[in-house]
Amino acid sequence: MWAWVAMIWLLGGAEQMSAPRVHISDGFGHRTVVEAIQGARRRLDRPECQKLFTDFRDENGRPLADNLLASTFTAPDYLARQILFVAADDGPQCRRDGVVAAFTAPGYQVVHVCTARFASRFVRDPVVAEVIVIHEMLHTLGLGENPPSSSAITGQVVKRCGRES
Repeated sequence: MWAWVAMIWLLGGAEQMSAPRVHISDGFGHRTVVEAIQGARRRLDRPECQKLFTDFRDENGRPLADNLLASTFTAPDYLARQILFVAADDGPQCRRDGVVAAFTAPGYQVVHVCTARFASRFVRDPVVAEVIVIHEMLHTLGLGENPPSSSAITGQVVKRCGRES
């Protein structure tokens, strides 16, 4: 029995392989980011939510679906295995205003999280935190901003991925 469990672990069992990459030392902040990623992954399993990847294009005009396909991951696995979420509470974006909860640059696979702000939003409405995670995922696949505006991106995530769990 234990040999079988060890073999699954070594070969990368489903749970081990799909654990989100979150490097946030604050325990509560870490938990809220992990839970938001898990909720976002469930949303990304829905066909309607996956239409986001054809709704948007990268800065070279390619559909984000092409970039996701090139990663060889499904959308939920890309979110868990390719993106690194790190605390950025001391960064200027987190100190500047009360709006930004997470940020990245187009094509980069590191999402910076304003931990306290993100956790506060998660507590008030977990769906909002899940939408933020998906929004940032789109940027990691190459989506720029302005155009489309941040609110337009978020609006499309809500439209495609829905409010229901």
